[in-house]
Amino acid sequence: MVNKLWVLSNNAPTSVEKTLIEKYSFPRPIAVFLAARGITPENVDVFLHPSLAKMSDPYRFPNIQVAAARLWDAICNRELILIHGDYDTDGVTATALLAWVLRRNGAIVESFIPHRFDDGYGFTPDSLDKAVADLKQPCKVLITVDCGITSIDAVKHARLKDIDVIITDHHEPSDELPEALALVNPKIYPEMEDLHLLSGAGSAFKLCHAFIKYGRENNLGGFTTKLQDILDYVALGTIADIVPILGENRIMVKYGIDLLKKQLRPGIRALIETSRIKGGVKPSDITFKLAPRINAAGRLGDANTALKLLEAENIVDAYRYASMLEDYNSQRQEKEQEIYQEAHEQIEKYIDIENKYSILVAGEGWHQGVIGIVASRLARDYNRPAIVLTIQDGEAHGSGRSIGNLNLVKVLGAADHLLTRYGGHPMAVGLGLEEKNLKTFYDTIEAYIRTELNADDLKQVTEYDGHVGFNEIDDEFFGFLEQLHPFGHKNSKPVFMFSGVRVVKCSPIGHKHCRGILADKYNQTMDFIAFNRDASEMRNITMDVLGTPQINDYYHEKRPQLQILDCRLSF
Repeated sequence: MVNKLWVLSNNAPTSVEKTLIEKYSFPRPIAVFLAARGITPENVDVFLHPSLAKMSDPYRFPNIQVAAARLWDAICNRELILIHGDYDTDGVTATALLAWVLRRNGAIVESFIPHRFDDGYGFTPDSLDKAVADLKQPCKVLITVDCGITSIDAVKHARLKDIDVIITDHHEPSDELPEALALVNPKIYPEMEDLHLLSGAGSAFKLCHAFIKYGRENNLGGFTTKLQDILDYVALGTIADIVPILGENRIMVKYGIDLLKKQLRPGIRALIETSRIKGGVKPSDITFKLAPRINAAGRLGDANTALKLLEAENIVDAYRYASMLEDYNSQRQEKEQEIYQEAHEQIEKYIDIENKYSILVAGEGWHQGVIGIVASRLARDYNRPAIVLTIQDGEAHGSGRSIGNLNLVKVLGAADHLLTRYGGHPMAVGLGLEEKNLKTFYDTIEAYIRTELNADDLKQVTEYDGHVGFNEIDDEFFGFLEQLHPFGHKNSKPVFMFSGVRVVKCSPIGHKHCRGILADKYNQTMDFIAFNRDASEMRNITMDVLGTPQINDYYHEKRPQLQILDCRLSF
């Protein structure tokens, strides 16, 4: 068996675990989980019972009341409000939720989603010109969502056109900030550290909250608008953007998931059905099924198709757009797998992966819309920062993904003399350079990365919350487990270590997976399922196991089972 390094997620004092059990009568595995995740007796109620009433005041953002007042003025004066979005799931859902709130309060709203290849990323002078070119009336107010915090020139360009700009974003700001009417981005305000985890959809929601609050306070409107009705959009954008499901994100996602399950919007219903999701929507369904389909529109076609789906007012239109996304997603999967296979072959042939700290692969004509996904897969599979480039006419451009705490923007900064463009975030970047400089570039970043990482950083790691026994995974445990939802980034499902268990039965599932029964030293048994593990590896052995307890609802018979994440022989 090839094992990863097993690491306790948090060495919490046993006193915290003990206090949680004594004060709240938690089953021990629940207390182990909470203590490992930094949940203390003082904040456990907030964690277990997320409530909309606990959302913070949107007026914390400077000038957000000015922005709200300007939007109400635009409504009263019948001025057109333009929303400038982005082509990923976070940007599309943020556009949809903001447009929904404004339109229900009488606003004239148009939306613009840039084209990934024709327009590039973000709010720029060119994208502004394109966005306003075909409007039926002049634009007086423009709101950015999921972009704009570094758009200094675009905001200046807008002011020359007599357009007031309101920016909602969640990306890292530069040293200079745009001179907009309001900047609704928590990351430019150190005192809002609790909101730094917001997605683009979350930041747009804050503007919506301020808009409705201001309207009610000043008797302008908003009295019948229920902001919880747009939390399905927020949940989609938040989970898709892989931000922590903690704090206010946890609150919005919890209620948003409940709303998604009801499938009240035609577009949501069509998307869920074409994604073949059954038994209710889970965060993992958004990550692996819904978001990839929404993203596929922007990667291989036009992201406006995804926006039209989310805003569809009847099921006929919704199914038509959902079918288009399904086609885009199938093409995306095909192109992604093709490029991934070619990249994998390059690595095997040309990169001494055991002695390299980074990966760089490039191919002629690789599809630009999917190379970022390939970079993510390579970074995950090899646990090394990965850059994937497509080569066209002597130019190489593409995406990079990082690991751990390595800041990939700084890495590229060490080679900026070789780059024609670069930018992004610590974990994800875009870049371009001349093909002739590829080798020098790779040598330069490899050398820099070696100063930032050591060999231990390249080891595959699985974190777990603590040790428990089969006898502790009972009905009471599963009852409390429901209160830990929703799971997601930075709030993953519980992972426990079970020591010295025997495989008493094992059978294959398809060609790559297996399932069976485990028994501990007290002959307590539990069903298990293991993905990407051959049944022949699991028979007649005693081992330590890392796994996530779950309920297997198979043919309406609910049975506890352990999903094995990793295992190693017991000694």
